Amino acid sequence: MNIAPEKREWLCIIPDKPGMLEKRLEIRPTHLANLKPLIESKQVVTGGPMFHDAHPTEGKPANFKGSMMIFRAATEAEVREILSNDVYGKGNVWDLENMQIIPVAIVV
Repeated sequence: MNIAPEKREWLCIIPDKPGMLEKRLEIRPTHLANLKPLIESKQVVTGGPMFHDAHPTEGKPANFKGSMMIFRAATEAEVREILSNDVYGKGNVWDLENMQIIPVAIVV
């Protein structure tokens, strides 16, 4: 009998590469559409953009710094594979070499 490995939570902090704002905005609709199945399957718990200095205000462009996501997965390698195959990863928006994947526990 095969028992599926236990899923655990992983906080991912993924910086953007410098100068990638235009590319980020261009492929964002594809990024969000591709996340839907991961959200529905509860592999992605939450996520969103990070900003350099402050939250964006109306009428001013967002100063994106990268992305943060919380995944539910059996291994860090599984999370790395998902992020590497994301359009932001493949499109060189994300700086995958400098991302952090931190094991966490969601309590509340």
